[in-house]
Amino acid sequence: MAKDDLVQRFIDENNTTVVRRLANYQPNQWDYNAIRFITNNFTEEAYDPLVKKLKEEVRALLSETEPVAQIMLIDSIEKLGLGYYFVEEIERLLNDMLISGYPKVVRKDGLHVTAVLYRLLRQHGLMISQDIFDYFKDDDGSFMASLSHDAKGLLSLYQASSLSFEEENTMDAARAFAATHLKTMNASEILSFAKEIAHEMELPSHWRPTRLEARRYIDIYEKEEDTNPTLLRFAKLDFNMVQNVHQRELAKVTSWWMNLGLGKKLGFARDRILECFFGVIIIVFQPQFGYCREWLAKVGALLVVVDDIYDAYGSLDELELFTRVVERWEIKELENLAECMKICFINISNIVDEMARNSQRNGGLDILPYLRKAWADLCKSFLVEAKWQNDKYVPTFEEYIKNGWVSVSGPLILVHTFFLMRQEITVEALENMRSCPKVVRLASTVFRLCNDLATSTAEQERGGSPTSIQCYMKENGVSEVDARAYISSVISQTWKELNQELILCSSLPQYFMEACTNLARMAVCLYQHRDGFGIPTHETKSQIKSLLITPIPFAEKGIANNSHQWCSVYQGQKSKVAL
Repeated sequence: MAKDDLVQRFIDENNTTVVRRLANYQPNQWDYNAIRFITNNFTEEAYDPLVKKLKEEVRALLSETEPVAQIMLIDSIEKLGLGYYFVEEIERLLNDMLISGYPKVVRKDGLHVTAVLYRLLRQHGLMISQDIFDYFKDDDGSFMASLSHDAKGLLSLYQASSLSFEEENTMDAARAFAATHLKTMNASEILSFAKEIAHEMELPSHWRPTRLEARRYIDIYEKEEDTNPTLLRFAKLDFNMVQNVHQRELAKVTSWWMNLGLGKKLGFARDRILECFFGVIIIVFQPQFGYCREWLAKVGALLVVVDDIYDAYGSLDELELFTRVVERWEIKELENLAECMKICFINISNIVDEMARNSQRNGGLDILPYLRKAWADLCKSFLVEAKWQNDKYVPTFEEYIKNGWVSVSGPLILVHTFFLMRQEITVEALENMRSCPKVVRLASTVFRLCNDLATSTAEQERGGSPTSIQCYMKENGVSEVDARAYISSVISQTWKELNQELILCSSLPQYFMEACTNLARMAVCLYQHRDGFGIPTHETKSQIKSLLITPIPFAEKGIANNSHQWCSVYQGQKSKVAL
């Protein structure tokens, strides 16, 4: 499409020619009326007694088994998405293993068990040295050649290497060693690990959304030889029950969005409430954070509109005025704004004010200054990019990233998440958030660069501002292929820094630290196959259906219920979500 086709010119009320860019985004892909009535019927009221029974059975397994079995059980529990039930038990067991020096003992049980323990300890923010793998090196300091045919051990080593820090040479060598031999193994050596190896080599599981990984792993675990029936049953039931919680939240958020009417009023903007909610449940899925999810989805929907105002609608003069209004948060200055900007700001102001009132009503902090500042910082970063685009200026890579990790909206999302989770907030944590902690910057940098890799081509076609790819190309005189390779390497390096910060930063609540990691995972997920948000791909639609629409077949009292029986749409409506 030619750039002229992406521009609209008209005469305003002052007889001035106004030029607006058109992004031509795809329309909404979902039937909201049907979405509001989807339910799988797995309610807490109906299944809570069974959950309590299964939980006690798994807790007994954790306490009764010996260390190696405990390690494998913890790994299965977490991969199946059940870890949030046993946070205290798992942390106690892992701490005990670390304090007792067990990692040095477990090495004798082989590479697989050692790598799994290393990964679990780091996932839980516990410091375990890369030196644990020195046991598997030869006299020359290289990994032993005898390990080259251990498919299970190599796969676990490769997975463990994704949690490495900067300058951990042993883990870099481990990753290269495992990758080399996994790629060259023949079919008879990898056997049942073939799909898992391909999955991990395509994208590290540590980078993938835990909720999607749990859904995938339930199917894998069911086919394993040593499947624990209690654990499998619990995982299936819990997945469906959490899905039911999410479905009820989605119904409320969708109704709010439909009543707001912005999807229809503002035709230039992306209408993506389902994709927003999908992103939110990747960031924070646990049932107890429903309040956080509902408000965060509203924030996300309005954020998308603001993004499109700056990116594809507003003139530079309008954007400068809108930015000043958000900075000062002055309703009386609205009269000079374009109508769509008035509507947008009023709705942002309404939800920010309501979130702040809810916080104080529940005896919490005055969070209003933090939320307003987050919106102001975002709009200022958007304006910087609008000026670059207007001036046809290509910044240096460093200059771009300094602004880009804010403009991608990561800080805004995570500031809201921090307060909406309603966790106990220490003075130290609050001070840390005031200056924007490093963990937020790192997660947002992954978000920014993943977004650029997927959206850069479309941005340039419609005359948008330069992305990190164009900045690096111009600054270094390299091809787009080389620039993309460099951006990918920066993403990998940033993940290493993020891994380290998750362990070193002790002032922030653990659930929030997990949310920061999940923001990076959300970005990898949405932009792995092109722009899964702006132009929802088949992969994104399938992922949304798997988490929010289709339950796992679950047998209770001898009756096997398939997804068509459980996934109901009421009031005689037929779901149109499978577009």
